[in-house]
Amino acid sequence: MFFHEWNILIVDDEPDVLSVTKLALKDVSVFGLPVKIHTARSKAEAIAALNTTLSLLGAAEGICAVAFIDVVMENDQAGLELCDHIRNQMANYSTQLYIRTGQPGVAPERKVIDDYDISGYFTKMEMTEQKLYTLVKSGVRQWFSNWYARLIAESTYNAVTHAFTRTELLSALGFIGEPGPHEDEFVSGIVFEDAYFLSDYQPAQLRALRDGLKQQSPAIETPEGHSLTADARGNVLVNIRETPTTAAYYYVAEGDMLMPRPLLDVTFRNGLVLATLWKRAASDLDQLPPAVAQMLKRA
Repeated sequence: MFFHEWNILIVDDEPDVLSVTKLALKDVSVFGLPVKIHTARSKAEAIAALNTTLSLLGAAEGICAVAFIDVVMENDQAGLELCDHIRNQMANYSTQLYIRTGQPGVAPERKVIDDYDISGYFTKMEMTEQKLYTLVKSGVRQWFSNWYARLIAESTYNAVTHAFTRTELLSALGFIGEPGPHEDEFVSGIVFEDAYFLSDYQPAQLRALRDGLKQQSPAIETPEGHSLTADARGNVLVNIRETPTTAAYYYVAEGDMLMPRPLLDVTFRNGLVLATLWKRAASDLDQLPPAVAQMLKRA
């Protein structure tokens, strides 16, 4: 739905440590998606990776979910300087940082945790294969929860502040993903009243995905008939019925990631918000600006 893999950064100046870590994590998956291991042998290499391979246009904090960082590399404080750079220079507060060191006396644990906002501190002797597995699983879950909550919060704020008319609301919501279908992009879209489609894909594709998911039992259902359905492949349907306070609305998305229940709840609530805003917004769709009219022309 959003990602195809989870990016993990290993920073250590010992080639054997990098090799063993990559081997230990090669079969790990989270929410049904594999991890992808990136390595760096110095603070400078790590910063370069974070600014290129691990950056993403429109994602302020990049796409590195978890980083394991050695303390002593090109100097005795290189790893801590890297943590400081990530948090304070890059303003990245979401990547889960784990310090692992062969010289624990160089960086006292409590001070490091307090000063650098890290998620864990371990000696290299403690960092077993099982420990790596546990930290990657928990770290990715925390990172993605932060990322998704921020995405939904920004989307909701943008919609609420532009919901005076339906034209404004459609303009604020914009496209789902990058403009135009892409080979590696999942089908997704937002639909109001089964007539106004915000998607890079044809209405028939969205309806087919919706109708398939409707055959399954919902994971979330309210007395009003609103529901969310998620299948075993990661496809999701939010279906909001027309009521005195909500417009008919659905959001549908393909995916190969199994969303955790708390984030499905967030997705469902966001659908309720958008359906409520559409119901309240003044109808002025005969005045659609060219950009929005272009989006809706296939409907």
